[in-house]
Amino acid sequence: MEKMKRFFTTSEIIELSIVIFAITLIFTFPDLKSNFLLYLVIISISLFLKLIFHKLMANRLGCMSTFKLWPLGIFLGTISLLLKTSLGIIFTALGYIEIVPYKFGRWGIKLIRMTPRDYAYIALAGLAVNLFLMLFFGILYTINPKEIFQTISNVNGILAFFSLLPLPFLEGAHIFTWSLWLWVILIFLSIITLIIV
Repeated sequence: MEKMKRFFTTSEIIELSIVIFAITLIFTFPDLKSNFLLYLVIISISLFLKLIFHKLMANRLGCMSTFKLWPLGIFLGTISLLLKTSLGIIFTALGYIEIVPYKFGRWGIKLIRMTPRDYAYIALAGLAVNLFLMLFFGILYTINPKEIFQTISNVNGILAFFSLLPLPFLEGAHIFTWSLWLWVILIFLSIITLIIV
């Protein structure tokens, strides 16, 4: 638990837990009994790894990143939950990474001059986790078509797709601002993988 507190504050853990539970509910509704626990484990591991990589890159660039629950995202996720059974629409961007251009040190707060590339690198570090898991388990599924591989690939593909939306606060906005072509390639990659797998 102490190691986790080095990466996450108490408020981050609480807000991340809410987001994980809400996303699991969105994925599994209305068939909660048969696959809720499986999705809960997959989403928890995927999001924790993603956020750790965000924080590691932020630390490397001399700044900080914190996880925040996105109230509008929660609202849109709730709406998508209601529309899922009739239209098959879901929305999973319920939280975001706040990148702050300073770091607390031994001698106080150290301000950092951040560039669009720095913000994009931090966004990409976490997003790469979802993209890697999507591709790795997608390839495993094509070699050995087990449902668990398809589920892990699809969950991470959907998480990556919604994170890539160029909306304020989301990782996609930082990548879109820095490199439109990279953003197009990544969103295309996530869509194609979701279609194939």
